[in-house]
Amino acid sequence: MMTKPRILYKRILLCVFVVFLLTGCVSEQQSTKEPTTQIFFSTAIRATHPYATATVLSPAQTLVPVMTSTSSLDKASFVSENYPDNSILKPGEAFTKTWEIKNTGASTWTTNYHLVLIASPEGNTLGSVPQISFSQQTSPGETMLLSVPLAAPQSEGIYSVYWAIINEAGEIIPVDGSNLWVKIHVSKSGQNSSSVSGGEISANGITITITNISTDEQTTTINLCLSVSLHTYSLDRSPKLLINQVQVPFVSGGSDFSSGEGCMVVTYQAGANDIEKSSDVKLIMDGSLRMSPPPGDPNVACQTARQNLIIEYPGINFQCNFSMAGYYTDLELPSGMTQTLANSIIIDTIEGAIYGPWTIKIK
Repeated sequence: MMTKPRILYKRILLCVFVVFLLTGCVSEQQSTKEPTTQIFFSTAIRATHPYATATVLSPAQTLVPVMTSTSSLDKASFVSENYPDNSILKPGEAFTKTWEIKNTGASTWTTNYHLVLIASPEGNTLGSVPQISFSQQTSPGETMLLSVPLAAPQSEGIYSVYWAIINEAGEIIPVDGSNLWVKIHVSKSGQNSSSVSGGEISANGITITITNISTDEQTTTINLCLSVSLHTYSLDRSPKLLINQVQVPFVSGGSDFSSGEGCMVVTYQAGANDIEKSSDVKLIMDGSLRMSPPPGDPNVACQTARQNLIIEYPGINFQCNFSMAGYYTDLELPSGMTQTLANSIIIDTIEGAIYGPWTIKIK
């Protein structure tokens, strides 16, 4: 008499187990789909308000996804802002961050739309309130101002805070595909706290001057000017930035014709903290400057070089014949000169090479 209930009980357990397996398989399959853009909010906050904001999230907090709106009815674009990235403020300084945003969608924004705090990577929200309701209706094509009263922290450093616009349905409206943020640099001196300065060096008739250095969390950008025109000359290799005698990765750089014919901007993968903690920072240009290309017909430049070289190095000779293979052919060598040395001498003369190194001590 006890057999049937036991069999039934086992069957029930088996069914529950199968359902559990199926549910797990479905969840696993969903996780392999293309991820949907979403922002995560603290459960404790969102449970009390449909337009809830996130505080600074810790790994222990339970997160609930809030979906980004994909509707063409709600779209927004950035127009302008005050306090651009890396604005410098003194510890405790109060300020109000303001963005001008344009409604580029098809729906009217109402006072039920909100600007909400979503995250602060450094764990400091700059005193931001959790959310701010829109102060006015904004029709498609119109712009509005969104402002948040804030205060710089007492400790020096770089701080970032992010906000999102949420519509009446609780969906995030991306601003040009992203969110809104503020990024400030807190410094007691009211200046960049990396303690770096410019410098100048002259060698082989060329003077190089650093005119500006700026840093953020991840990069250092250096503006420098040369006493020759970079319309005519180019560097055969990038300047090197050394921090405590270690070369840091080069990110980007090139001539900055807007700042002058002999100026350039170079950026490196070294942040403000890297510079601040270092005891020795140098910028080194150890290559050469070369005409790019030699002015006028390359064969004319070659002929000018040939006339000088056959006098300076008796026995050397070549025929100027510019092509993809080089400037000249039919090289004749003087006694005791290698072909490698002759090639170097000829090309340096044609391209007007000016060698460094130029080393500028920054810190």
